[in-house]
Amino acid sequence: MKRIIFYIILIFIFSIGIGYYYSSLWKEQNISSIEQENTIYNQNTITETVSTEETISYNAEFALKKYYNRCGHSKTNYSELPKELVNLTQNELEDLYSNWDVEEFSKDEVILSQNIDTMCDEHYVLKLGQENVEVYHIIDKPEDIELFKTTNISKEYLTNSDITNLEEGIYVYGIGNLNSALEDYE
Repeated sequence: MKRIIFYIILIFIFSIGIGYYYSSLWKEQNISSIEQENTIYNQNTITETVSTEETISYNAEFALKKYYNRCGHSKTNYSELPKELVNLTQNELEDLYSNWDVEEFSKDEVILSQNIDTMCDEHYVLKLGQENVEVYHIIDKPEDIELFKTTNISKEYLTNSDITNLEEGIYVYGIGNLNSALEDYE
């Protein structure tokens, strides 16, 4: 009887050993198979989620620069950044402002420029009217003018050379120079 129990225990231990051996082989094969599948999966499905393309910050400076071809002047207008431009890339900005060139682009500054085939609005001509000196704004060409304002500078107080110059027209660039020229006749 002792012998039968001994053989049963021996067979039982031997069965456990064989079971353990085969289960470790099976487990090892499954792990390597899973690792292989994960590697293939990761190689095929990993996509970049962080973009390295620079975008416009919400507090960036924004300017529109106009180059006037007829007079050679330029004018830059700084303004608050439109909300729809925040977080746009340069390509998206170019699509949105297709009539403008992107002169400067960074997260802190955006400058758009445009060439315009006219004169800027800073050109004036002083002329002698019926009784007073008149100021005209040059629209597109020196001969294309519109009345800007009539001054209180009377014709009767001007010298003959001033009258001759004003009849020919005195061309002035900029509002500061315009005011200075008018002061010369007061």
